[in-house]
Amino acid sequence: MRPFCVFVICLALAACSASPRESLDEARQALAESRYADAVAAADAGLGGTADDVTVWGLELVKLEALARAGRGDETLAQLQLLAAARPEQIPASQYTATAGQLRAAEQAVAAIQVLDLGLQRFPDEPTLVALIEEAKAAPAPGSDELEMLKSLGYVQ
Repeated sequence: MRPFCVFVICLALAACSASPRESLDEARQALAESRYADAVAAADAGLGGTADDVTVWGLELVKLEALARAGRGDETLAQLQLLAAARPEQIPASQYTATAGQLRAAEQAVAAIQVLDLGLQRFPDEPTLVALIEEAKAAPAPGSDELEMLKSLGYVQ
């Protein structure tokens, strides 16, 4: 009788766990509602399962955006570097621009500059990335170490 009970409990637990696709939907919903920690958690849960490439990529991008919007600069940089290394052809210059903007909006100006620098390493002639660095040089975020980061990366003498 006990093995049957264990089997039933295992089935019930399996039914409660979300599929990667459901986790993606949950992560997107949480992101849309500005529940960034929940979006990251749902993305991580989905990434822990077996999913098709499209779902995995969606989970990775939702996680990237949630980290950036939550102001988790170091984690955002790590996630972006991971994605760019794994699938460089799927990370356009506009992704660096968007991620930098999200970090800047979350008052993570230093991390935003680091993201722009990563983008310029891959796309050295991208006018939008160059323009954003120029904007930061002209008007660094108040109360941040943005100017120091620009100096350390060689954008300001």
